Amino acid sequence: MSSSVIRKIPERFRVFLERFRKGSIKDRTELSEFISTRSAYVAQTSLYGYLKTRMGTRFRSMFEDEVFSRSIKDSVEKLFISCAADLTIYSVSILAAQNRELVDHLDGKATELYREALVHGLKDHKTQDDLEVHAEAFSIRAQSVTWETAFQDPKIFSKSIGDLIRFAPVVEEFKDLDREIVTNSIRFRWRDIRDQAQRRLKIEKFNW
Repeated sequence: MSSSVIRKIPERFRVFLERFRKGSIKDRTELSEFISTRSAYVAQTSLYGYLKTRMGTRFRSMFEDEVFSRSIKDSVEKLFISCAADLTIYSVSILAAQNRELVDHLDGKATELYREALVHGLKDHKTQDDLEVHAEAFSIRAQSVTWETAFQDPKIFSKSIGDLIRFAPVVEEFKDLDREIVTNSIRFRWRDIRDQAQRRLKIEKFNW
C-alpha cells in the first residue's frame, strides 16, 4: 500500500496500520509519519492499558465523566509528545550510525523531523506556539545527543517511560505501587517499534 493511499486513511486507523508496513522508509515525510503513528500507538495502548488494569470494570464508565475523559485525553497527548521525542532520536541515530558524515548536520534535521511528527499527531489539538515550545525543548536535548551511538543506549526511551507514570491520571499512591509493572509494559511496546525502525531505516534508501 502506497504512502499516498495510507495518508487518506483516518488517523485512528493509520496508527495501527503502520505497524504492519515492512518496506524501507524513503524520506523525511515517511519517517515523520512513522514516528507520529508509532508514538501515538505506544502512548495510547500504554496509558489505556494501565488505566484499564487499575480501574477494572469501571474503565468504560469513567469515559462518561467529562472531566476525567478530558484528563485522559490530555495525558495521552503529553505522553505522545515524549514518545515522539524519544523515537525521533532513536530513528535519526540509526541513520547516523550508517553514515557518520551526517552527524554534523543532525541537530537541526532531527528537530525539524520532530516538529513534523508533532504536526501529524497533534494537528487538531495544539497551536503553533505550543509546537514551537516542544520543538525548542527537543532542540536543546538534541545538542547533547551522540547521534552515531545513541540508538544503542538502553536509556534512550527513558523520558517516555518515566512520563507514562508522571502523566497518568492516577493517584500518587497507586503510581508508586504500579511503577515497575507499568514501566515494563511500555518497555515491551517499544521493543517492537525498535525492531521496526531497525528493519526499515536504511541510509542508502533514505532521502533527507
